[in-house]
Order: sequence, then structure tokens, then C-alpha cells
Amino acid sequence: MVKNNAALAAFKKNIPLLDALSDERRQQIMITLGESDAGLTVSELTKLIGLSQPAVSHHIKQLKDLNLVSVRKVGTSNIYQLTIKDALAQVQELINILRKDKKLLR
Repeated sequence: MVKNNAALAAFKKNIPLLDALSDERRQQIMITLGESDAGLTVSELTKLIGLSQPAVSHHIKQLKDLNLVSVRKVGTSNIYQLTIKDALAQVQELINILRKDKKLLR
């Protein structure tokens, strides 16, 4: 039986985020968005990464649903930007919980 309920709860809370971050294509999208100050459209991401438009749109939706990417409308275009501050804080919370458990630090 697992006794560290805080660690288990933190892991459960982070499963969707960690799952999203584990995909190489989403990692490429996040890195590419992070390198852009102004943000990028799906079309621009498609050209830069070399994935199809439907694939980029699919991954962007997943990242947006987890608040890793934000969108703003400029004319008829959607501009996507990386917004990982809250996600980093969430993962940091998990790390802090794990660091407090001396048995896990052996």
C-alpha cells in the first residue's frame, strides 16, 4: 500500500501534463514556439517542423487544452504562443513533494 498520499496525488495531477510532454512532436512544437517572440500560426509551424497541418493542429489542441499554449486572433489568423509557467509550477510542486520524502532520495 502506498503511504505517501501527497506524492501519489501530485503524480496523478501531473499525468496529463507528463503524457503531453513525452511526445517528441509536441516537444518540437513547444521548442519552436518558445523560440518565437511573436508566436506562430499552424501554417508557420507546419513549415518549420515538417509535420502536416492536421498533425500540428492536433498537437496544438492538446497543448492548448493543458494551458501549455495560448492563442490570440490576429485578423483571420490564430497565433499560438508557449505559456508553460503554470505547468512548470505544477511539475515543481511534484518535485518538491518527492524531495521532502527522505526515503525517495536514497
